Amino acid sequence: MKVAIPTNDGKNIFSQMLGRAKEFYIYEIEKNKIILLEKRINTFEKTLQPLKTLDVYEIISDCNIIISNKIGKKGIERLEKRGLKLIFENGKISHAIKKLMEKIC
Repeated sequence: MKVAIPTNDGKNIFSQMLGRAKEFYIYEIEKNKIILLEKRINTFEKTLQPLKTLDVYEIISDCNIIISNKIGKKGIERLEKRGLKLIFENGKISHAIKKLMEKIC
């Protein structure tokens, strides 16, 4: 299971809208293990185009879950329509990912 988390500092979940984050940390949760697979740059960080969520989706489309602080109402609908599970958390990435692992393992 792959999880995408927006961040600007690598430690905290980005506190603003999902599409404005600098990058996405991609984790894999597998058999009680959490593995940071990669860091993906959000090339749409500074753009304000309509349907931005769909552009951001292309960056993280191989993920099953997004842990984010904020996603716009229309963005939530678009992402859920594409099969992503959305979890809303704030604070430390490490706490959020461990909390998720406790729920699913």
